[in-house]
Amino acid sequence: MSVFVPLGRPPRPAPEPGRPPVEVPYLLVNPPVTDPTTPYHSIPYLVGAAKAAGHGAHGCVDANLDAFEYLAAPERFGAALESARRVRARIAERSGPPSREDEIRYRQALAAEGLTARSATDAIAVFRDPELFYHPPTYAQAVAVMSRWWELLALEMPPGAADGFSMRGKSTVNLCSSADLSDPAVVAAVARPFEGYFTEAFLPRLRERPWAVVGLSVNYTSQLPVALRMARLVREALPEAVIVFGGTETGDVVKYAADPAACWRVFRDADLIVPGEGETAFTGILDAVAAGADRAGTGFDGIGGVMTRTRPAPDIAYGSVAGLAGPAYEVWDWQRYWSPEPVVLYSPTRGCYWNKCTFCDYGLNTDRPTSPSRERPVAAVLEDLRSAAAFGRTVYFAVDAMSPRYLRTLATALAGSELDLRWAAELRLERTFPERSAGELLASSGCVAVSFGYESGTQRVLDLIDKGVRIDRVPEVLAELARNGVAAQMMGFTGFPTESRPEALATYEFLQDHEKLWTTAGIGVFSLTPGSIVAKDPDRFGIELLPPSPSDDIHRYVPWRDRATGEVHWPEPEDPRIPREYVASTRKVRFDRPFTGGIDSAHSLLYYARFGRGLLPEPPGDGPGREEEPRVRLVEEPVLEVPFASVAELTAVPDLMDEVGRRSRARLDTTSPAYGEWLDGPGAARPGSCGVLVLAHGELIEVPPGIDFTGNPAAARALRLLLSAQARG
Repeated sequence: MSVFVPLGRPPRPAPEPGRPPVEVPYLLVNPPVTDPTTPYHSIPYLVGAAKAAGHGAHGCVDANLDAFEYLAAPERFGAALESARRVRARIAERSGPPSREDEIRYRQALAAEGLTARSATDAIAVFRDPELFYHPPTYAQAVAVMSRWWELLALEMPPGAADGFSMRGKSTVNLCSSADLSDPAVVAAVARPFEGYFTEAFLPRLRERPWAVVGLSVNYTSQLPVALRMARLVREALPEAVIVFGGTETGDVVKYAADPAACWRVFRDADLIVPGEGETAFTGILDAVAAGADRAGTGFDGIGGVMTRTRPAPDIAYGSVAGLAGPAYEVWDWQRYWSPEPVVLYSPTRGCYWNKCTFCDYGLNTDRPTSPSRERPVAAVLEDLRSAAAFGRTVYFAVDAMSPRYLRTLATALAGSELDLRWAAELRLERTFPERSAGELLASSGCVAVSFGYESGTQRVLDLIDKGVRIDRVPEVLAELARNGVAAQMMGFTGFPTESRPEALATYEFLQDHEKLWTTAGIGVFSLTPGSIVAKDPDRFGIELLPPSPSDDIHRYVPWRDRATGEVHWPEPEDPRIPREYVASTRKVRFDRPFTGGIDSAHSLLYYARFGRGLLPEPPGDGPGREEEPRVRLVEEPVLEVPFASVAELTAVPDLMDEVGRRSRARLDTTSPAYGEWLDGPGAARPGSCGVLVLAHGELIEVPPGIDFTGNPAAARALRLLLSAQARG
C-alpha cells in the first residue's frame, strides 16, 4: 500500500554540550554503464538535501564518465585494438573448427580494423567541439567510433552482455537472476573492461580520506552488475564504511524479487538499501552516523525509506517536493561530458497526475501504476533553474507527466523570466493544446521538443490502455506544436493483449500518414510487468499469466497467453508481424540513444536547439545525391580477407539471443553457466576465404570475388556505397 508522507525530516540529533557537530564524510558514486553525454540528476539532489541538513563533507565520483575517459586514452585504446587482432589471429590459427563463441568473438574483433589508437579521444573531442558536433557527417564519424568501441569492450565481457551504452537483460549473464547477480565471478566478468580503472583511479579515490558512508546510485539495469563489483571493492578498501545502494534499478530489484531475501543476496556488500526516493532517507542515514550508528548495529532501523538486514521490509513513502533543497549541480565538472555544452536534468514534478495507464509499472507503488503526482512551487522551480543556468542553458525536465495546469503555469513563468533556457520534457497528448494555443506558449518559454507516449494508432487499444486520448485528435496537437517550431518525439508499442495485426500496423501507419508532424519515433514491443494493472487483472484483458523462466527470480516481466488465440508471449525485441519497411519508416535519423536521433537524448536536445524541429540542418544544395564529406575522418572502411567461406555464416550475437529465448520458453536454466555447452559447440562457418568490407559503423559486408578496391579512389568509394546500399536494402 502506498503511503503519502509529507517530506519533513526529524530533527538532527543535537551534539553533546560543548562538543562540535560530527563531520560525516560521504562519497556518492555513479557506476558504469550508462550515458556519458550528460550526468544523471540523482546525486546532485542527494548532495543538495545533505548540505541543507548540515552535511557538507561530500565527494562525488562519476565512475561511468571516468572509466570511459580512462579507457579512451590512446595507450589503452591502442592496446584494445591489438588485443582484438590477437583474438582474430588465435582463432584463425586453431587447428580444429572454431566454436560458436570463437565465431562471435571473431566478428567482434573485426571492429578494430580501420581505427587508430587516437580514435576514441578524437571522437570524444568531436562531441565536445562547438562546431564539429553540429556537422552531421563529422558527428557520424564520432558515433561510428563509439559503435566500434563497444564491440571491442564486448570482447572482454561475457558474450551478448553488452548492448551499446547499455546491457541486455538476459544473455549469457542473466540480470533477472539473483544467482547470477550474487555470483562474484559473474559480475566481475561483466566489469572486466573496467578493472584497470578500478585499480588505478577508483581505489585511490576510496583511500583519499576515511569515507564513513559510500552510496552507489544505480538508476539503470545496465549499471547493476558493475555497481555490484564496485561495492565489493569498496568493502575491501573501507571495511568499516556504511555502503548504501539506491536508485531506480535498486528499487526494481526490491520490487520484482520473488523472495525478499534475494535482495540481500544481490546486494551482498550493502549495509543499507534505499529503494525509493532518497533525499530524506539519505540525510537520515548521515544523521544516524553522526549520532554514532555503525554498520554492525541497529542504529538505522528507525529511518523511513531505509531497508536494513534487521528491518528488511521497505517503506514506500512519497513526500512533498515543495520543501526540498535545490540540486547541487556544482558537484560535477560539466565540461568533461561528451557534449559541446551541458544539458541539465531537473525535476519540477514527480509522479504522474494521470496515473491510470494499464501497462505502466514504475516505482514501488502497489495500488496504482506509478507514484502520486507532486508539484514543486513554480517560484522555487525558477530559483532552482537560475542556479542550474550557471552550468547549462539547456534543460531536460525529467518528469513522468506534468498536468496541463502546472505546465501552463510553469511555461508562462519561464516566458516572462530573465532565464534564456531551452528545454524539453515528456508530456501527455492533451486535447486542449490547440484550442489554448499551447504551442505558442511552449515555444515562447524556450521549449524545443516534447516527447509523447501515444502508444497505439488504434482507439480500441488506447481505450484498453486507459490512455485518455482520442487518436483522431492527436494530429491537431502535433500540428499545433509544429506551427510553433516545437519538435514532437513519438513513442509507442505493439503487442498489447488482444491487439490484431491490422491494429499493430495502424500504429506505424498513423506515423506514416502524419510524418510531417513529428521528428523522431520509437515503437517497441509490449512487455508485461507484474505490477501493472494488466497483470493484476488479466481476465479483463483476455490473457492468462504464465510462470516465468525458473532461473528468473527477479520478475522484470511476466510471460502470458492470449486466451482467444492460445498464443504465448515472451519479451521480444521485434514484432514479427511488422514489415521491415514499416520499421524503417519511423527511422528518420539513423542513430539512437545516447546520440542525436535518440528520443530525449542530450545530443538530440542540442540539435533541436540549434536547427529547430527538423533536428538536422538542411542538406547541401549543390546537386542531387551529393553527400557532404566529414571535416575530420575518424574511421576507415577497410577490406579484409577472413579465413571463412562466408562471413555471413559466422555465429553472431542474434544467434545467441535466439538460444536465450529458446531456453527461456522451454523453462531451461538461463543462468550464466548454462550457456557453456552451446558456446563451446561447433560454429556454423565453413573454412575457406572471403573478402569483407568493414563499414564505418562496424557492419560487415561480404565482397563478391573479383572486386578491386585498390584502384581509383572515386570508384572504390562508389563500390563501398553500392555494397552498403545493397546490404541495407
